[in-house]
Order: sequence, then C-alpha cells, then structure tokens
Amino acid sequence: MSVYRSRATRNWRRDDDDRLQDREIARLVVPAFVAGPLFVLDGVLIGAGDGRYLAGAGVVTLVVFVPLPLAVLWLGGGLAALWWSFTGFMLARLATLLWRERSEDWLVLGATRRAAR
Repeated sequence: MSVYRSRATRNWRRDDDDRLQDREIARLVVPAFVAGPLFVLDGVLIGAGDGRYLAGAGVVTLVVFVPLPLAVLWLGGGLAALWWSFTGFMLARLATLLWRERSEDWLVLGATRRAAR
C-alpha cells in the first residue's frame, strides 16, 4: 500500500514550476474581471444617451493609457506587461464610468435630454 501511495502522491504533487505557472495565469486572467462591470456601465450610459460624456471619458482614458504601452515598449516588457497596460486602460475607463454613475446627471426621465449645465 505504501508503494501505491508514494506513486499516487508523486503524480499529484505540485512542484515549484506548477506554482509559478499558476501565478502567471492568475496575473493574466484576474485583471480581465475588470471588464465585466466596465462593459455593463458602458452599455448603460450608452443606452442613457450619455454620448458626450463617454466621448470626453474616452479622451481622458486615452491620455492615461498611451504612456503605458509605450513604457512597455521602452522597457522591453513582454506580453504580460502589455496585458497589464491594457488592464490599466480598463481601470481608467472604469474609473471614469464609475465617476459618472455616482452622479445623477446621466439619469434622464422622458424622451429628451436637457441642455448641458
């Protein structure tokens, strides 16, 4: 029985390479969960006819995002670093959309939007 047990546990034992791979996968997958709330808020604000704010938020997000992939290029980062820069884009976009969602300016009752304040 002990021979069987040692063979079975050897097949299921995790080594340092497996743990390193798990950390790398988590670094690439976990930031993608930012996208869910981001896309929901984007759709809600588009549906509310808040295009003018979304355009301005897009410019702000672009200003925040552009230096990130350039830094990856300049520093010689790899694909994971580029993915993190895109995660920075998503976080910046989410921040601008959460800022708008916290205000009530995007809420429109009726068919028309009042003039900008």
